[in-house]
Amino acid sequence: MEILAALLCAALLLFLNRILFTHLVSPSQQGTAPVFAVVPAAGSGDGLEQTLRHLHWLRTEKLSHFTILVVDAGLSPAGRELIETMLRKDPSLLFCPAEEAPLILKRKDNHGYFSL
Repeated sequence: MEILAALLCAALLLFLNRILFTHLVSPSQQGTAPVFAVVPAAGSGDGLEQTLRHLHWLRTEKLSHFTILVVDAGLSPAGRELIETMLRKDPSLLFCPAEEAPLILKRKDNHGYFSL
């Protein structure tokens, strides 16, 4: 019985440690400028899905707050198919041609904040 209680306490401490560590390490978003993760995509998009999965994990774990912008830097038809599939999976993902990326990053609303 004592062993079970010790294991339960250890599991609880590990869980609380993860929550506290995540809360202490993650940056505050009050008063900060928006952050974009700009990911250039070329060719058939090799490694693109894994890169976006890693970035999505950072956002879901609240370790970082940013908007993901995938920029077409010469995607092949297979690469375009891949990005279209990923856009259907994650509606918060942004995609644009390379010429439009500066326009998206500079866009502001009436209050001076970036809007997409």
